[in-house]
Amino acid sequence: MQVNFIIAGTQKGGTTALAKFLAQHPQVCMAPVKEVHFFDYDKNYYAQSKIQAKDLANQSSSQKPNYDYYHSFFPNYHDQLAVGEATPIYMYLPWVPQRIYAYNPNMKVILILRNPIDRAYSQYQMEKSRGWEWLPFPIAIRLEYLRLKLGANPEAERSPIRTHSYVDRGFYYRQIQNLLKYFDRQNLLILRNEELQSQHNQTLRRIYEFLEIDSTIVPPAPERILVGKYQQAMQPRDRNYLKRKYHQEIDRLSQLLNIDLS
Repeated sequence: MQVNFIIAGTQKGGTTALAKFLAQHPQVCMAPVKEVHFFDYDKNYYAQSKIQAKDLANQSSSQKPNYDYYHSFFPNYHDQLAVGEATPIYMYLPWVPQRIYAYNPNMKVILILRNPIDRAYSQYQMEKSRGWEWLPFPIAIRLEYLRLKLGANPEAERSPIRTHSYVDRGFYYRQIQNLLKYFDRQNLLILRNEELQSQHNQTLRRIYEFLEIDSTIVPPAPERILVGKYQQAMQPRDRNYLKRKYHQEIDRLSQLLNIDLS
């Protein structure tokens, strides 16, 4: 078997919902584990049964990726046409696209983009609920660059690059450009979060066609899967701060994708 599609991002963009929708299609084999994290963690990519991250520094540079370990995440594979997984950090981390390409240069990559301001607040609320964030949101977004600079070990589960990258993950332009260094544009399907909500059936058909599976099958939408509510809304001053941060980014992304994101 070979994995032939990946939902690579963005985090808090609707990747869990999409994975559940696709898993209902009879021609799709989705990894039962959401967020396999094979390509982003060395301890998984080079797994020998399972190498601990701290031991990898002593490994030979000739260490080869363990694709058999990757395939072990698909025990439900029975010759389905489309085999995929959803790990939304793949889009964000710069070393991941090359690894995906080395595994399968014809990989189909699905991206779901969300308003980066709303996405940042959603991630913050998630990390706070996990107990991994202790700073107030206004401070967290303004000190983020320092946290990312000081958090030098991406192998650590709670590395700031993984848990506190609220603003940085919203710079989609550079992430997409990094993917385009390895994959043709036709291998990328880029969607907006609201399309999966307001144009559910139409969007799923687009995805089915992209994956070259039966596009006449549309599973029912699971209830409440796209609902997210917070006890406290984002303060206007913080929203305006992020608007200024992303102003040029939105223009560049609109030109790249040839759609109006304003």
